[in-house]
Amino acid sequence: MQSFPSARSAASRSSACASNDLRDSRTRHGPGYFSAPEPTGNASGRWGVRRVGAHLCRTWRRVGLLLVAAGSVGLAGLTAANVLPEGPGLAQAPAHVAPVDSAAFRQQAEALLGSPITQGNAAVDLQNGDVYFPAMLADIRSARKSIELESYILRRGHIADVFVDALSERARAGVKVRVVIDWMGSRGNVADAERLRDAGVDFHFYRPVRLGQLASLNKRTHRKLMVVDDRVAWTGGMGIDDAWLGNARNGRQKRDMMFRLQGPAVAQMRGVFEEHWLATGGQRLPPPEASPSVAPGSLPVQVIASTDRVGKYNSQRMFLLAIAGARRSIDLEASYFVPDAAVRQALLDALARGVRVRIIVEGDHVDGHMVGDASRTYWADFLAAGAQIARYAPSLFHNKLMVVDDYLTLAGSANFDSRSFHLNDEANIAIYDGAFARRMVDVFDRDLGVSTPVTIAKLQQRPWTQQVTDRFWAEFASQL
Repeated sequence: MQSFPSARSAASRSSACASNDLRDSRTRHGPGYFSAPEPTGNASGRWGVRRVGAHLCRTWRRVGLLLVAAGSVGLAGLTAANVLPEGPGLAQAPAHVAPVDSAAFRQQAEALLGSPITQGNAAVDLQNGDVYFPAMLADIRSARKSIELESYILRRGHIADVFVDALSERARAGVKVRVVIDWMGSRGNVADAERLRDAGVDFHFYRPVRLGQLASLNKRTHRKLMVVDDRVAWTGGMGIDDAWLGNARNGRQKRDMMFRLQGPAVAQMRGVFEEHWLATGGQRLPPPEASPSVAPGSLPVQVIASTDRVGKYNSQRMFLLAIAGARRSIDLEASYFVPDAAVRQALLDALARGVRVRIIVEGDHVDGHMVGDASRTYWADFLAAGAQIARYAPSLFHNKLMVVDDYLTLAGSANFDSRSFHLNDEANIAIYDGAFARRMVDVFDRDLGVSTPVTIAKLQQRPWTQQVTDRFWAEFASQL
């Protein structure tokens, strides 16, 4: 059995080092420095050994201090690399932005976001898990050639079992199934990963915990997307987890939406998937299938990928551009409403020029109290400037939606917070169409009808302890 030094023996060594230091000091400073007499005879040999021991003790202490200092510097560096963005995003909204319903705005959006607007698309919104899960699974089961799936969350449970079974069945049938799942978001769900791999699915975790990747541990893929046979694509806010089951009827179910696309935008979404597919070790995808000769719809759609790299903070840019282009109204559903300083100022500027701003945030049913606490620190400024804010009452709120001037619809995986703006990788869509936008305003109005208005008076009635807690979490807004 291996023995370990006891605390008493460690203390004895420390005492010995101290004694050696004292004796060595006597020797170095010569006779008379201390009251003890200079050793003579055989004792001088013992003093030489003691001097060597004292020197070794000092050396090891210095080495220990250097190791502690190096470890502290390394830990500080890893912490900074994880909690700080690679560089600053936009400090303010772009200047001289055209109205969102103009051709000039679309040109500005293509230039700023680096993504073309494709024509001839069809898009359908699906509300809550009772509706979008069956539709997504139907698309999986209909696949004949390929399935690409990327998700922040794949957690053990009923709906995960259903997805794993459907994907596995298609892989065994010869369909090429590729899956990228965020390691942290899925809580390292190795069991489902192995089930998929055993069925022939090409599965990769995004940024698993490895020694060489510690500097990016906090920077995740928050994307939720799927492409089937190069003919249909999905994006939105859902996770493959039982919390998204149901129809947002109670506090255990999440209110969320997904969007199903057909048309040229599908190839763009496939390109967004390929970025992380290659980053996780996958092979380059074959060329996509040719688009159908007859366009499935008439919608102009822009697919917007955002990453944690400087110049690619497209979630922040997307929202700043849309807010600056607003002339009449902004309807925002934000489950996590913790915008950075630039976006907060852009909203206040919109209110100042007469834009109606309505915001729905999470209510009493939450899966992270600190986000709601931090969010409340901003509400009074917006309310004082004329915004309407309401808290969603029926269930957990997870929607990510912005409709501007009843014309531009922004949706996808990005939350309205600094983490989605600067740290996480996201996948979003912009739909430039009045009829589609008005349908999404109807969705907003239904959610607003079951939400509780927030007033300045209610905010001021918070206990002082809650106000302190809110301010405390606001200091960590960039990480929430």
